[in-house]
Amino acid sequence: MSTIAIAATNAYRSAVALAAAEGGYLPRAEYIAFGSGSAPYTLDDTALAAEWLRVPVANTTSGPLLTVSGVLSGGAAGLNVLREVGVIAADGTLMGRRVLTPKELEPETQLEFEITFQY
Repeated sequence: MSTIAIAATNAYRSAVALAAAEGGYLPRAEYIAFGSGSAPYTLDDTALAAEWLRVPVANTTSGPLLTVSGVLSGGAAGLNVLREVGVIAADGTLMGRRVLTPKELEPETQLEFEITFQY
């Protein structure tokens, strides 16, 4: 399993700050999204460049760490080349995005992802 650290986007950082300031609701991490976009990630990203799949996630916490886990199967990836991965909150906010070395999956394979956010 590969563990990836991702910087939170400005949109998600703003949501965290607002929830802390006003005692409001912070939506849970809901999906890991996969795409084929190759543009470098920035903190101003609001979506994946070329998303082709979302999978539900499991979330765990340990102190200030949130770990978001999900699995991409080769069958679900199909002929798509994986170049980017991101975490999407329940309200649709892109929490973070990362560009990867291109990967093609065989139908019988899978990649497990653990993406960690530090607060």
